[in-house]
Order: sequence, then structure tokens, then C-alpha cells
Amino acid sequence: MRAIMIIGDGMADRPLRELDYKTPLEAAKPEHMDKLASNGISGLLDPIAPGIAPGSDAANLSILGYDPWKIKGRGPFEAAGAGIELEARDVAFRCNLATVNENFIMIDERAGRIREEAGELAKALQNVQLRENSDIKVVFKQTLGFKGALVLRGEGISSNVSATMPNAGDRVCSVKPLDASSEAERTANALNEFVKISHELLKDHPVNRRRIAKEKPPANVVIPWSGAEPLIIQPFYEKYKLKAACIAGASLIKGIAKLSGMSVVDVSGATGDIDTDTMAKANAALRAIESNDLVIVHVEGPDEASHDGNIRGKISIIKKIDSMVGAIIDHVDLAETVVVLLADHVTSLRFRKHTGDPVPIAIASTEVVQDDVRQYNERATCRGGLGRIQGKHVMPLILNLLSIPEKIGG
Repeated sequence: MRAIMIIGDGMADRPLRELDYKTPLEAAKPEHMDKLASNGISGLLDPIAPGIAPGSDAANLSILGYDPWKIKGRGPFEAAGAGIELEARDVAFRCNLATVNENFIMIDERAGRIREEAGELAKALQNVQLRENSDIKVVFKQTLGFKGALVLRGEGISSNVSATMPNAGDRVCSVKPLDASSEAERTANALNEFVKISHELLKDHPVNRRRIAKEKPPANVVIPWSGAEPLIIQPFYEKYKLKAACIAGASLIKGIAKLSGMSVVDVSGATGDIDTDTMAKANAALRAIESNDLVIVHVEGPDEASHDGNIRGKISIIKKIDSMVGAIIDHVDLAETVVVLLADHVTSLRFRKHTGDPVPIAIASTEVVQDDVRQYNERATCRGGLGRIQGKHVMPLILNLLSIPEKIGG
């Protein structure tokens, strides 16, 4: 027995007035997802616990059976996913290419969702050297579009600083130490210095001059946030005795996979946005399941559309995920392969952020007693046989269906 887990990042949502109070999943009418639900058992899933709004790092780690409360920041996962080899004393941060005005007031946290041009801008940041903190080495790598990772490397640095993502209207270069240590103060100063240097290097870059001429927001600064020291987590194989592979475009998810010892399958066309090639991911999953016990297929697009408030975009990527689901379930034998479909959290189109609502989950297999649910969405799956479970229950359910349940007692 093997398993494929399909995760639509932020795919679940609340009912929307614009959709006659249907959710995007209901409005999309995903026939293949419905078929999957009809061939198994469904329910609602709280990624962490009822009412808790998780970040994608916490949600996905919880679903994989790791303790989300031990996470101090997503930076190490972003850096690992970006291909940066972390050292024990590093402090790693997620980064955004963003737009600020001349007074360092945030205008756009994603610089108009800059895409292909971001790679050219990143070249200007490859050899950044701090002046006031010259003994701290800076490693920066752009990943997908406006996203990137920053690593500070050296003696006497700390993650205990207030590096959060500013909102529009906030002033950047305002990182502060969170304790009285010299390490925290030095790290805060280094981060503020890096932000200022990134602005110096990018504000008059030819890419940004072209963007301004086209009335697009310039990507004229890099903002580091959610920093932490490298996190040591138990290898996935050691934890479950399952050989696992991960297919994802988002560097965060790739980083979780790498740091847990999974193999990462890179797929051409996996953009981490709504234009991602979901059929290429389906084909990659079908190839990967031939040599693995578990394959995780993660699609970032619904989350990106939700953060932009893009209703039609969210529905379109749900339909693309539905086609991917169809390609997978049409080519596997449910007597041999368990297929799990879920969202990792709700990303609200209305509020453009994660919320603490439960998400639908469906497990298709000949090994389960089928319930009466015939649709995959938030409203239908609440009547399913799984009831309401939590993220930490997903892997035990899969292990049980693979006939290797965790045992307790005699």
C-alpha cells in the first residue's frame, strides 16, 4: 500500500456574498474532487485546533505529524527550500521584494507581485556586504517572484528580534531587539542596515526604472521577516518508516521536505501561483509513487489568489487542481494507493489572510467504509464519517490504511 496526499494551500474559504454565499470550492463544482470524496470517507480538519489560524509552515508541519508549537519562524524552511545550506549558528529569514516611498513607508508588500523581473533584481543583491556590521555575512537568494530568503551568518547574532512583515503604511527599517542582549541588538542593527542597502541597490535599478515608466510599483527594497535559527526535526523516514517525496513550487514546502529528509521533485512549470502547471505535477506524482511510499503534492496557487482577494483566480486554480486530482485518481488503483485530499488552512478572500476555520478532507481507498458524502467542499464534508479531526490525526489515519498503525498497549 502507498499513499498520495494532495494539499491545496489556502484552498478552503468561507461563503462569499459575491458567490451567492457559496464557498469558492462550491462555486468551482470540482467533479474529480467530488468523485474522490464519493470513493471514500470525508470530514472537517482543524490544522492545529479549532479557531487557531496557522501559518503555512505550522499547518503543513502539523499535518505531517510534527509539533507546530515548536516553530520559531519560517525563515529556515524558506532558506532550505531556496537551496541555502544552513549552518548551526545561522539566523534565516523569509524575504519580500517590496515597494517603499522615499521615507521608507511601505506602499506594497509584494511590489505588484513582481515575477520574471525579480531574478534580474536579485543579481544586484548577491554580494551585499554590511558596513557597520561587516563581520556578519549576508546570504540572499530570490526564489519565486517577490519571495526570497536571507541568512545572517557569524558570531554573536540572535533571532530574538522584531522582524515582522510591515503592512502598507508602516515604516520599514524598524527592527528592534526583543531582549537586552548585545546579540539581539546587533542582529536588529544588521537587518535594518541590510534593508537600507537593498534600497540603495534597487531604487534606481533599470528594472525599476522600466516598471515606474509603465506605472508599476518598483521592487525597491527587500524586507526580511519571520527569522529563526535552524530547526532540527526528526527525519520523516525515522518517524514513520515511509520513503516520501514532495512535489511543490513554494520554497517553504520544499524546505520542510528537505529538512525532514524527504526527496524533493522539481517540476518545470511549478510557479507557486495560479498559473502553475498542475498537470505536470500530476504526472510527476504518478512517476514518484512508483518508488515511494508517500508522495505529497502541494499547490500554492489558491493561497496566492486569496491574499490578493482574487475570487475568479481562486476558482480557476481550484479547477486546475481538480483536473490534477482527476489525472491522479484515474491512474491509480484505490486498492493499492490511498489518495488524501485536503487544504492546509483557510485563506479568506474577504480578509486576505489565514483564518482559524476547519477545512475539508477526503480519503479515498477501498480500505475505508465509505460514507454518504458525494461532494468535496466545506459544507458537504462536515457530514462525513471522519467527523472533525485535527492535523496531528492525518498521518496516523494514513499509517492505519497502509496497515502499519501505531500500536499502544498489549
